[in-house]
Amino acid sequence: MQRIIYVIDDVPTNVELVEAVFRNDKNLIIKKAYDGKSFLDALKNEAPPDIVILDLMMPTIDGFGVLEQIKPLREIHYFPVVVLSALTDKQSIIKALVMGADDYITKPFFVEELKVRIYNMLKLKERDEFLNSSLDVMETNLIEKLKMLELTQLEIVIRLGRAAEFRDDETGRHIERIADYVGILAKEVGLNDEQSTMLKYASPMHDVGKIGIPDGILLKPGKLTDAQFKLIKMHTVIGARILSGTTLPVLELAREIALSHHEKWDGSGYPQGLKGDDIPLSGRIISICDVFDALTSERVYKHAWTIDQAIEYIKTQRSIQFDPQVVDAFLRIIDKIVSIKTEKADPESSKPLIQQLIDGDINSEEILDHIR
Repeated sequence: MQRIIYVIDDVPTNVELVEAVFRNDKNLIIKKAYDGKSFLDALKNEAPPDIVILDLMMPTIDGFGVLEQIKPLREIHYFPVVVLSALTDKQSIIKALVMGADDYITKPFFVEELKVRIYNMLKLKERDEFLNSSLDVMETNLIEKLKMLELTQLEIVIRLGRAAEFRDDETGRHIERIADYVGILAKEVGLNDEQSTMLKYASPMHDVGKIGIPDGILLKPGKLTDAQFKLIKMHTVIGARILSGTTLPVLELAREIALSHHEKWDGSGYPQGLKGDDIPLSGRIISICDVFDALTSERVYKHAWTIDQAIEYIKTQRSIQFDPQVVDAFLRIIDKIVSIKTEKADPESSKPLIQQLIDGDINSEEILDHIR
């Protein structure tokens, strides 16, 4: 691999002398400039050199000016700078080194000394390139591993969400819709892309705690007794316990959602009776999405409401059940919400899978197809 040495000196004889020192090395390409401005202009259209041999006393832009102007470029594409100057005072030497020069050789110079120092600097350049290349590979591998970890977390989320689907009166399409509603509503509320995506991925587990509720209550077609309703409210606590003790951010967020998505803005919700901003924003966002989809969906205990009826209900519950700002954001994107509702409508049967199996509506093979 050929390396480029740029020699910058206003005295042609000095340039020729340096050129003669390295002329027989076929691995080196010598480029020349006779003042600082010419070199800086050339850098605008050429790739950075591998090393620079720089004189300090030059017209137009001197060596100190060159060092100052190439500093930003060297921070991105490092190349060594060796000062070759007739200035021998300590002040000039220190100033050049402070401004970024890697080495300082005084004129007149010994040929062998110049050779050794330049080749040593080129070795340092090669090591720098090797380290940067190694770091790039490590960074790529790390990114790939982080992506795999993220996919693993999402797989856990999806599987847990499906677990509740098997027993609840809600279909898998409900879970998909909730995730989509939440993703766009979170952005409308003001969350950034990363936060919105995380919330979308965590939302399918909002009702995972229903796994712990008896079938007789969970699938009851009629009105629940007070005792039964107290029991079903426990699905928030059960869900939080299932998801607690994790170090995965998406599962921790899902735990927060499971526990808080039935809290109400006026403090009359459950299980903690939180009020206003004390309710996590994640719970406030999922709450309105969950209620809208539940109202507009057929269930064993109710007929589906129309879109207009559901919207009117949400409006009446502004500052009562729902965060007023979240309601306003929801209504601003209502066309997108309705579009998702239409595109991902429930299948003909909205029974839970386990109930469909018991009633003979589907067989075990169809259950396996659904899981796949």
